[in-house]
Amino acid sequence: MSEPASAPTVLVLDDEKNIRHSIDIALGAEGIRVVAAHDPASALRALRERIIDLLILDIKLGEIDGITFFKTMQTAGFTVPTLFISGNATLTQAADAVRIGAFDFIEKPFSAERIVIAVKRCLEFSTLKERLRLIESRQGSMEIVGDSQAVKKVIAAALKMARTGSSVLITGESGSGKELVANTIHAGSDRSQGPFVKVNCSAIPDNLVESELFGYVKGAFTGAVASKRGLFEVAHRGTLFLDEVADLSLGAQAKILRVVQGGEMQKVGSEETIKVDVRVLSGTHKDLKKEVSDGHFREDLFYRLNVLPIRVPSLRERADDIPLLAKFFCRRVCEKNNIKEKPIDDEVLSELKRYHWPGNVRELQNVMERAVIMSGDRISPLDLPEEIASSASELSDCRSGGSALKEYRDKAEREFIIGTLKKNSGNISQSAIELGVGRTYLHRRLAVLGIAKKDWFS
Repeated sequence: MSEPASAPTVLVLDDEKNIRHSIDIALGAEGIRVVAAHDPASALRALRERIIDLLILDIKLGEIDGITFFKTMQTAGFTVPTLFISGNATLTQAADAVRIGAFDFIEKPFSAERIVIAVKRCLEFSTLKERLRLIESRQGSMEIVGDSQAVKKVIAAALKMARTGSSVLITGESGSGKELVANTIHAGSDRSQGPFVKVNCSAIPDNLVESELFGYVKGAFTGAVASKRGLFEVAHRGTLFLDEVADLSLGAQAKILRVVQGGEMQKVGSEETIKVDVRVLSGTHKDLKKEVSDGHFREDLFYRLNVLPIRVPSLRERADDIPLLAKFFCRRVCEKNNIKEKPIDDEVLSELKRYHWPGNVRELQNVMERAVIMSGDRISPLDLPEEIASSASELSDCRSGGSALKEYRDKAEREFIIGTLKKNSGNISQSAIELGVGRTYLHRRLAVLGIAKKDWFS
């Protein structure tokens, strides 16, 4: 069994015992764990069975040279930062090592101070590179937008939970923003420099869940031509978000319980126990207590995951945030598509607030993206999907005690569209531009309002 994974682990592949020993002593004094390998086979075995943060690789290994091993390692899917060392390598070999991706090259003999400095620089660089990658991937897409009391309450609770290492169970309807809450917890924690890995449990077939979560070794099953890291390993020293956790099979739940309890896991096809340092956050739109009582979810796992519960409100419960969210999505779509930002009519915002939003924030995001792309210089009620406009109208009709308002609006819209078409001699494209809508949407409104060619050619 491997040791706890709180410190970085360095794999040293060198056929000289004294070199392996001296590196072990130098790095061990700095709190860095060293795994020694005397040949390529034992090095590959170490890569498969544990998490390696850095490889120190000798260029001269006897039958196989270090550069060939480095290429073999990359082909097998192990992208580990690497320091090359050698006592008799040529300048060309050193240049080749750096060219194919090595972090640095150190000549033998080297002092303990030299190897420690090089290792620390490499580990720091790898951490910085990962942080920049994570920041770039999340920029503009992982923030909670809203100013309502319901959202403020969720954000405050998430930031308070972030300061702990406890498991969090995030509940709420589909599309309400559970992943954003999970990311907020991760970003506010002392793991923020580590990876944030999301797993959509409902999207993974039952027969692939274990290999995706825990990885597998080469030859574990037909088609396993190379070892693969599982998502728990990918999330090492970071956070793993198990979205729709209720959809996991009971077998997968049992193995996840082991990781949550003790940080231990096994790859598929391996008897080696690996220690991983991962904080687990979970999300579901289902009632997990009911799933437990129905026998679909393990009670012991439920209590492990539900240490800190937090509920994300539906969009209906935070309707005051809808105008802010609509403008936010509009601005983001415009920036993404290099479009000048479009103003949104007040009537559009009113209709958006009246709609019931069964798909929550995700549905609003899709509606605004479609409206931005299909509209003219501004977003008007004509750019909204029919189900939103009709739903808002029906609600208005109900509140006003009849259908008079809807009839008036339809009649006014019909006359306005016909007048525009007459003005442009029936030219749909030009009329759509003047109306500030897309051609597709205009065709749909013509059908809904019963407008035919005879109406504008009469």
